[in-house]
Amino acid sequence: MELRYEGRLRLRDPSNFGKLLDPEAVGKAFPGVTAVTKEGEWYRAKMSIGVGSLKGAMDVKFRYSEVQEDRATVVGTANGLQSVVDFTISFFREGSEVRWVFQGNARGLISALGKPIVDAAARSIVEKVTANLQELV
Repeated sequence: MELRYEGRLRLRDPSNFGKLLDPEAVGKAFPGVTAVTKEGEWYRAKMSIGVGSLKGAMDVKFRYSEVQEDRATVVGTANGLQSVVDFTISFFREGSEVRWVFQGNARGLISALGKPIVDAAARSIVEKVTANLQELV
């Protein structure tokens, strides 16, 4: 099941874009994440999640695959709840704003819940993450 969301963040200061390059800060912006640890080029986080009737922990593994002065891309995979979600999050600085794009592909039990349920849960998570990132930048 394909998922795609995008939006914008306002930068209080253009240099705050650098805060989006901090894996621990970005990882902790996700609800239910308490710690982010580094393992080589990758970072790991445990995330508590609820999607419809599914509730539990997902193990998230991610890394920055591209970092430039005005853009960054994070790639990763979340495993748990008999499901896998592969994702990419891209950030593009555009003046005093950051355009972000989340693209994901959910497989397994989560996708069996159906697009409306998964989309509602994913949108809720995206709204919380966006609010947390807005406070950061």
